[in-house]
Amino acid sequence: MRKPLALSNWKMEMTVARSLAFVREFQSAISDLGQEIDIILCPPYTALYPMAQALKDSLITLGGQNVSTAPGGAYTGEISAALLADVGCRWVMLGHWEVRRHFGDTDETVNRKLHAAQRAGLSPILFVGEAKGEQDRFREALAGQLQRVLEGCDAMQIEEMVVLYEPEWTINAEEPAPPEHVGAGCSFIREWLAGHYGASAAQGVRIIYGGSVTPAHARDLLGTPDVDGLGAGRKGRQVEALAEIVRLIAAAKVPRYSRLLT
Repeated sequence: MRKPLALSNWKMEMTVARSLAFVREFQSAISDLGQEIDIILCPPYTALYPMAQALKDSLITLGGQNVSTAPGGAYTGEISAALLADVGCRWVMLGHWEVRRHFGDTDETVNRKLHAAQRAGLSPILFVGEAKGEQDRFREALAGQLQRVLEGCDAMQIEEMVVLYEPEWTINAEEPAPPEHVGAGCSFIREWLAGHYGASAAQGVRIIYGGSVTPAHARDLLGTPDVDGLGAGRKGRQVEALAEIVRLIAAAKVPRYSRLLT
């Protein structure tokens, strides 16, 4: 059984003051929700520690937006998995298209970051998806990408991840990918994982969709069994919009994940 999940990536936005004001308002807006959904916020690094203090005993957990391949040392401007864990993160995003395009991450780099994160006790949020122009061959593109980014992983490591399906062509678009494409992509990811790591591991992995998610589209995007939740960028920085997305996920997805993450 998998537990529904909502993710918000704040990118390079939100000061510390705005972040703390957001979590106060957001917690109030979802105060009637119980433990039926997991919520992960990924703010800028500057806001992580104060937000961790503000979110103690909350159903909301924190993630970093990226991580170094190195465990520490002379890497000016980088942040290690151990440092993210030290300020209160339980998660870290890996493989976002913006990091790939702006900073040159490859599948091999993402794989090294994944192993670095897991060695430090962080759970990866692994972004996968076809590049622009690959829509008609998305299964082939996903298969190659998954093979490379998951190199060296075993079934136990797979179950500790969240996989976020985000085709590059949906980032900053006016509309998300069509629901039928989202369903096909997420279903293929689960099938691929089952073929390589076994049905049990594949059924335990939460697969969510991200890419221009809005409340208006959320219900349709959640309409297939293999979509366990949603990730929001722009709307994830708006209290009312994110609260509505969270409620739609909770309503559409009966908890299917019996083990709470620790």
